[in-house]
Amino acid sequence: MKKLLLVLIVLCACVGVASAETIVLKAGHSANTNEPYQVGLEAFAKALEAKTDGKVTVQIYANNLLGNEKEMVEGLLLGNVDITVPTNGLVTNFVKELGIFDMPFLFKDRETMYKAVDGKVGEALSKEMQKKGFRLLAFYEAGVRHIMTTSKPINSIDDLKGMKIRTMQIPAHVESFNVYGAKATPLAYGELYSALQTGVVDGAEAANTNYYSKQFYTPAPYWAQIGWTTLVADLIMSEKKFQSFPEDIQKAILEAAQESAAIERKAYAESDAKLLDVLKEKGVTVTYPDPGPFRERSQQVYEKFITTPESKELLEIIQSY
Repeated sequence: MKKLLLVLIVLCACVGVASAETIVLKAGHSANTNEPYQVGLEAFAKALEAKTDGKVTVQIYANNLLGNEKEMVEGLLLGNVDITVPTNGLVTNFVKELGIFDMPFLFKDRETMYKAVDGKVGEALSKEMQKKGFRLLAFYEAGVRHIMTTSKPINSIDDLKGMKIRTMQIPAHVESFNVYGAKATPLAYGELYSALQTGVVDGAEAANTNYYSKQFYTPAPYWAQIGWTTLVADLIMSEKKFQSFPEDIQKAILEAAQESAAIERKAYAESDAKLLDVLKEKGVTVTYPDPGPFRERSQQVYEKFITTPESKELLEIIQSY
């Protein structure tokens, strides 16, 4: 009888240990630990742990520690990465319908972007992502984008003529800078600083936040405030991974992600706003080119990429806000 009791105690203890085991999710991103992506993911991790009573925790890996953005997205499908937040254009390579968000001068302002991603446009694109094996958790942002240059300031669109400007490896971004008169040069983000330093490129595009945090102003001290696009960033995991969890965990993941998106967006907006004065204090030459000619030439990009009835419908919805 004593032996039986001892066995039961051991079995109960084992069951207790098993039920107490936590789910650990690996989340990776490309930014520094002081940037909004990190702020958002930390908020996500905190909210998710609270909503699941500690059953789910999130380990965050910044600065491409889990690979560059493309590798992390591929890692979702391979099961090496659980969550990542790449810029939207990277995911466009896997889900072409997302290309609508890569268009130049798409949103009137941040609020317009939020209405689009949180409304019908975001819902439609989320379904397309699911078909390709990705579960959209929330839309983050990656800032209003401007142009940095190494050797001269940009006072007008004509000043870009012939300049090698680094772009993301996104077709619409490449086309945009080509129609602006530059020589668009797609390049991995991790290679940008040295490319600016060594003259491989003459400039690049970025937001105030990462222009400052990555210290791009050292090799490229000229900063043209043009706001040529506002980048959407997709907080995603694989659909297969998402479906592996029970409904209560799925619900907690989605709720925590949405809450974190509001925090990440606020952090980006505040960071972008306050850092311009800091950059000026660092000796950065800030210029304000007329956006009119940029907008006019951008129509060529729309004519090339917005060609399907579906993309035209999404564009109409965004422009109606």
